[in-house]
Amino acid sequence: MPLKTTKFDVQGYLKTPDEQVAYLEAALDSDDPSFIAVAIGDLAKARGVSKFSRETGLSREAIYKTFRVGGNPTLDTLSKATVVLGYKLALVPRSRTVGSSANSRPSDKRATGAKAKKLA
Repeated sequence: MPLKTTKFDVQGYLKTPDEQVAYLEAALDSDDPSFIAVAIGDLAKARGVSKFSRETGLSREAIYKTFRVGGNPTLDTLSKATVVLGYKLALVPRSRTVGSSANSRPSDKRATGAKAKKLA
């Protein structure tokens, strides 16, 4: 007997604000621009594209075109969408790896100057 499958539809999992936040955070954590764009589009659909359009000032066509696989939202479009979703754009440092020479300071590795005198 062949296995019956159904097409996955994320909309069934984006009903509550908590589910929507978790989905967007997972997309942002992926560092995949295409997935982030798709996730914002999915959230726009979950909230209602017409309502999302009014709130962002973006046309429905722009939302469908921009927030899909291969979409490439401008910073302005991304900013408008994230504000409506309850987020703001911010830059934060990536997690630092232990022992990475690019992220460590010389004072982390050896005592210098006044610090060395205190240790002596």
